Formats: sequence, C-alpha cells, structure tokens
Amino acid sequence: MVVRWQKNQDFLVVRIYRDLVGDWVVAECWGSPDDSGDCRHTLVNSYTEALERLRDIGRQQRQRGFRRQQVREEQLGFDFS
Repeated sequence: MVVRWQKNQDFLVVRIYRDLVGDWVVAECWGSPDDSGDCRHTLVNSYTEALERLRDIGRQQRQRGFRRQQVREEQLGFDFS
C-alpha cells in the first residue's frame, strides 16, 4: 500500500509492505524540492498495526495542512508462507 500527502511542494509518502522475511514494515519518506529529504522504516507486528500507524500519520498530516493525493500502484502478490 502506498499513500502520499502533499502541501505545496512538501510531501510525505508512506508505504506498508511485507519484506522478504515476512516482517511488516511502515516506511515514511518525506522531503521538498529545497532539501534532500529522509526516510524512516518501522517494523510492526501485523498489518492491522500498520494500518493503525497509517491512521495516526494521516491525522498528523491533516493537522499540518497536508492533503492526501491519489496514487496508482500495482500490487504484486507473493506467498511468504
């Protein structure tokens, strides 16, 4: 899952995915044209916990004046079992 927020030229992109060993990861990458940006990767215990984190991030971004942008993505299915 990929979610993008933007305010003027500033942006935040959040990705929720499972890595190759099956861990759930919430990756947050942010920046603007004036700086190089940065990323933070957080391991969570479940997809549900990742969605809770995403809701918290969304609340924070709305309070800061960011708006959610539509992102088209193609999800590839891999079986980690």
